[in-house]
Amino acid sequence: MELINLSAEPIGKLHSWIPHDLCAEKVVFLPDACPGKSPLPTGTAVLTRQADWRRFALSDCGCGMRLLKSNISPGEFEVTRWDAVADRLRANKGGLGDLGGGNHFLDALAPYEDGPVYFLVHTGSRSESGLVDHLVDIPAKFDREFDRIVQWACNNREKIHEAVESEFGETELVLDLPHNTYEAMPEGGAIIRKGSVHLTIDELSILPSHMTGDVVLVRATHRVSDILNSMSHGTGRKMSRRRCKPLADAFNFEKMREQVLVPSGLEDASLRTDGPFAYRDLDECLTLISEYVEVEERFGVIGYMGHL
Repeated sequence: MELINLSAEPIGKLHSWIPHDLCAEKVVFLPDACPGKSPLPTGTAVLTRQADWRRFALSDCGCGMRLLKSNISPGEFEVTRWDAVADRLRANKGGLGDLGGGNHFLDALAPYEDGPVYFLVHTGSRSESGLVDHLVDIPAKFDREFDRIVQWACNNREKIHEAVESEFGETELVLDLPHNTYEAMPEGGAIIRKGSVHLTIDELSILPSHMTGDVVLVRATHRVSDILNSMSHGTGRKMSRRRCKPLADAFNFEKMREQVLVPSGLEDASLRTDGPFAYRDLDECLTLISEYVEVEERFGVIGYMGHL
């Protein structure tokens, strides 16, 4: 097994995160690497030829990010319009256009250089994802259902896109990239991407950090082919949700709300496990992948909503 470590974690720890029954030719650990409930750690790309690879491709299938470029200036980004978007998404609870929980969010971004507001949607497939779990030993059915769920997740982001446009006007779709997918190989096996996007040379991707941290639009260099044409979907958690409690107790959410516009009705208690203290630093992560991507544009977060 070839292991490429683009994370800040020691090799020994990374080996302990790999499932003992995974037979892989190549495993790439990206800067956002961390273990979770899924078979593979988040922030990985795996090339495997084993026949039963599908059992490693489970969890939040099709979760992804959509970046939109608006026609409004940061000065036109107002609380009443942001609240109205939040109300629309709350009304979608349980169906398409539901933002969901966990680390899923909708951000409003202001470029460091002059320019209009961008919106970043990060959401997944929620309970739909579990519908493939019992099909891992029935390849044709698994593949069809997995593809359907990936499309469902894309449709979900599109519905949130519509909610944004209903309040802020027409936007330009910059990118929509899922980061929990598989790519079947013609000769058998697959590249499984868990919390990582499929990215080829010159293609764009987006890397957020946390609810008050910067976001960067990046372009892949020719070196991306060395890491299974895969890239991080963010900076990743640096601690579990359980370990966040003492830091959340000491965190000044009131000051955060002075920096970032949060919609009405979103209580501090809902943000405790996903506060800025829970995530890795953006620039440290960018240093680890500097040979594989170039920064095209940098943004500051001016609006956040999640846990609606």
